[in-house]
Amino acid sequence: MIDLHVFPSPWPFNPSPFCLKAETYCRLAEIEFRTVDSLPLRAPRGKLPFLTDGPEKIPDSARIISYLKQRYGDRLDGELDATQRAKGHLIRRCCEESLYFTILYSRWIDPEGWKVIKRALFGAAPPLVRDAVAAMARRGVRRALYGQGYGRFAPQEVFTHGAADLEALAAFIAPDGFAVGARPTSYDATLFAFLTNILEAPVETSLKAAAQKYPELSAYLARMRAHLDQKAEAPKL
Repeated sequence: MIDLHVFPSPWPFNPSPFCLKAETYCRLAEIEFRTVDSLPLRAPRGKLPFLTDGPEKIPDSARIISYLKQRYGDRLDGELDATQRAKGHLIRRCCEESLYFTILYSRWIDPEGWKVIKRALFGAAPPLVRDAVAAMARRGVRRALYGQGYGRFAPQEVFTHGAADLEALAAFIAPDGFAVGARPTSYDATLFAFLTNILEAPVETSLKAAAQKYPELSAYLARMRAHLDQKAEAPKL
């Protein structure tokens, strides 16, 4: 049994797209695992998720997936051609290197999003501790976004970038299909995790409103949930 160390979740899914990505990959690849609520301070690189497999500690969702492919075989991507891999690479980069920062902004900087996130992530703490820790965490995210660039933009500029990413992703998804073809691959672990954290999170901002304009995205999530539920119900041989 491997342990996947993730953020504690106030929702039915993990609020970190990267943690949910690693969880979803394991479920798609039918790799037995258990989640362990953790904190970034315990992680090898100070970030979650990370995976422990005996004495091995593997940080970063991309490295985790690479490790699992080497350990258990490439159960999802082994038959992909070069074009499908290229498409998947672009989808992953769009989610992780662009859309992710709009999600951060929508939750930690946008006032409406921050109300929800502060309550969800820090609401269980005593009031004085809650407010101090929440403010410190928000300052850290604000600094990170300022260094990345989106923190220097007006809110509408940030959400315009996010809407453009969502439009591109909606165009990429094949009708009645998945990220790069007719069956789920490792790229779907990423796409599913990010779209779930936009469309299913109880955070009502311009980013979610933009995603709701594309029925392709909601239909994709429904197909993925059905596929994952089917795998969960299948008998283990």
